[in-house]
Amino acid sequence: MSSPPSVPNQTSGSDKGASGKRLHARLSVQREVRLCWEGRVLSARAIDISRFGLLVEAEKAVAPGTIVSVQTAAALIGRACVRHCTPKGAKYRIGLHMPDRMMRQL
Repeated sequence: MSSPPSVPNQTSGSDKGASGKRLHARLSVQREVRLCWEGRVLSARAIDISRFGLLVEAEKAVAPGTIVSVQTAAALIGRACVRHCTPKGAKYRIGLHMPDRMMRQL
């Protein structure tokens, strides 16, 4: 019997980090953004981006599951769902899932 054809690894070329959970490479960024939801606005700093996500750091927490709009001073980047919000010193690291992100504008 012949061996089955090789199937490409879905995570090849990705940065899996120490956790091994990463599916897409991360690119470091330093950009001020605003998260807007339910009449609230939170200033944050983008730390890194991936194909479908964005990691930001902010002074206040946002509950996981919250849907936010992400904006720069110049443009709307897209809508996102908060996946996690983790304390990091006096700030919070907020992981955003953004399947419709307009990366060119970030």
